[in-house]
Amino acid sequence: MDNLLNRLRRVKRNMGYRVEDAMRHLSNNVSPSEIVNQKEIRVVGLKRSGNHAIINWIRKHHHGEVWHLNKIPVKRNPYRFLYEHYPKEKLKQEAKGNFTQKDCLIYSYEDHALEQITDNEFERKSEQYLGKSAIQYDVLILRDPFNLLASRFKKGYMKVKCPDRTLVELWISYAQEFLAETQFLKNNKIVVNYNQWFIDVDYRQQLAKQLNVNFYDTGFNDVKGQGGGSSFDGIIFRGKAAEMDVLNRWKVFADDPQYQKLINHAELRDYSERIFGHIPGTERYF
Repeated sequence: MDNLLNRLRRVKRNMGYRVEDAMRHLSNNVSPSEIVNQKEIRVVGLKRSGNHAIINWIRKHHHGEVWHLNKIPVKRNPYRFLYEHYPKEKLKQEAKGNFTQKDCLIYSYEDHALEQITDNEFERKSEQYLGKSAIQYDVLILRDPFNLLASRFKKGYMKVKCPDRTLVELWISYAQEFLAETQFLKNNKIVVNYNQWFIDVDYRQQLAKQLNVNFYDTGFNDVKGQGGGSSFDGIIFRGKAAEMDVLNRWKVFADDPQYQKLINHAELRDYSERIFGHIPGTERYF
């Protein structure tokens, strides 16, 4: 009975949202000439790819009013979704289109198919949901599959948010976008090689230039607590993230038959070589 009532409440709520969206569209509540976000950054990555570390690093390179909407669902008004879970007045006002001025708005997706994230209907409504932006960026984060799968294997995070794909298949689709074999992300796309971001300060400086911010490298050594921090170290390296052995996680499971079965995928290995180069020791899987 409770499940039925909850479903009915959701149906009623969603109908109300559709009516509200239609009314806002008709009344042109969001002026097309009014800039709400000086910069809008959509971040896309697979869980355990260093997403929070990189988002935190991006945030620390921006000043003023900087917002991050974390792990939002696809095809939904992000502020509306957040207000349902965190009923704060400021989120309610944003959900209704009463936007505050922001110097930078960051919103992030994890484990979704790229075609879901760039759904045409959502794209048409994005200004209505988020406000008009002076400039938009799409940031795609990719970690090598050997260490990504090890981190997710360690935490038991083997499912993704698109039921018709496995984690390996979704990683391959992200790799194809990374290499511009597909073009789902069209807003000043910046691709981030997590491995290189972690070890190469010059690479981080190059990314800062692409984001049009002054480079300070602030936040690089932070370890964020979301999801318990690192799969292997938790938050014990907080303030000294550079000391974590994030590029050798795969060695922990090198002889595990289940892990070997995951990584034993020719297309996965091919894309890994093309993007990350040869990872010493992984030739055992070739």
